[in-house]
Amino acid sequence: MALNDQGLYSKDFAKEWDEIKDYGVRSNFYTTRLASSRSQDIQYPGRPGHLLFLENEKVSILDDAGQVLLDSFGVEGVKADLCIWLLRNEEFNITDSKPPAAELLKEIEQKLRSRYTSDVVDALLCDEPALNGLIDMAGGDVLTDQRPNLPEILEFESQEEEQDVPVFAKVLTDDLPDDDKVFNIVEKLLSRGSKGILFSGPPGTSKTWYALKVALKIIEGELSRLERVQFHPSFTYEDFIEGLVSTGSGGTGDPMFEPRAKVFLKLCDAARTNTDDLYILIIDEFSRGDPSKIFGELLTYIEPDYRDIEFRLPYSEKEVSIPQNIVIFATMNPYDKSVVDLDAAMERRFEVVELLPDIEILKVLLTAGNVSGPKLGKVVNFFTKANSLSPHGFGHTYFKGVVDDGDFILLWNHKLKFIFEKMFRFKEDAYKEVRETYLDILDEGNKDALS
Repeated sequence: MALNDQGLYSKDFAKEWDEIKDYGVRSNFYTTRLASSRSQDIQYPGRPGHLLFLENEKVSILDDAGQVLLDSFGVEGVKADLCIWLLRNEEFNITDSKPPAAELLKEIEQKLRSRYTSDVVDALLCDEPALNGLIDMAGGDVLTDQRPNLPEILEFESQEEEQDVPVFAKVLTDDLPDDDKVFNIVEKLLSRGSKGILFSGPPGTSKTWYALKVALKIIEGELSRLERVQFHPSFTYEDFIEGLVSTGSGGTGDPMFEPRAKVFLKLCDAARTNTDDLYILIIDEFSRGDPSKIFGELLTYIEPDYRDIEFRLPYSEKEVSIPQNIVIFATMNPYDKSVVDLDAAMERRFEVVELLPDIEILKVLLTAGNVSGPKLGKVVNFFTKANSLSPHGFGHTYFKGVVDDGDFILLWNHKLKFIFEKMFRFKEDAYKEVRETYLDILDEGNKDALS
């Protein structure tokens, strides 16, 4: 930590570094930077790694640093949070989901000492209150042999923080792992110059979820750099690019309509003011509208080679261009017979990331609902059977939130039954086979409830 010439700390590393020339952090460290660093490494100017990663660095501590930390930050009260933050990218060698407190603390200390200096580790683990605070976050007590839950102690958001976030808003959280296979594919495509990614696959395969999560990771959670629309049969060029809007000026001699920029042009204007960062447009249900008509003359200019080349708009007659820092993500179910096929010109402008039914994701969803043992195996067997018989695949997300037989019965009676009746309209034997396999999931006393 350091002060500038006026004895003040800087407020933001990224924005004020060139002006203030110091690494001051003060309160902003424990708010903005600590929060956003929980799930990723935040890089700072001139530093070889993320904040507090001390390998290969020479660090000096001011004589009164301890008192400054106590007075300004209440360090005693954040030791547990700091331990968890420092270990955010570590993998633990504990297989027991509820290990004894002593075993967990030993593993925590080993991980800390493998990455940080002894001074840092000793300061974090020097007293009983700090250790108790760490265990208390998992509902245990270091002085007893209570067994805290490992996934809970490694959760990067506290219980109180989670309660403050509405369930529907959690999808807008930037929390996709760095090693996620879909993110890595998209990252490679973008690095090779792609400006359009199409997430394609059968229903229930996380297309929209992945498009949003990958976008949030790329823009580091800055929602101001993200725009979302959904195409549908009545969605037009006038809704997407620009259109005439009534001014209510009848009888005054002024025009009754004037051209207004719409979703895509507004995003272009925003991206042009900040060319160092990517801006992303997500188009859901891409082929439910008519993409070629909706894009109009922009079909040419969304190509990488035609970015930043000006062209004239038909309504406003303005000269505009599409900046290089705009990327389009789109989702599409190519098996939906109610949508139009993409023409070759549109397909050529997008790389396709195919998302297929995934047994591993299915297992994660089921485990989250405490579905385990033989029942989990029976669900996987049904999932495999349904996909082997389906003409285009059957997604894993239908099982999100399923916990017990009551949920399985509701899922079939009010959703899956109708999907498979339509899917196997002319294959009665296939429908019966799928239903019998699903029936096997239920306990004996609940089978009669399946319609």
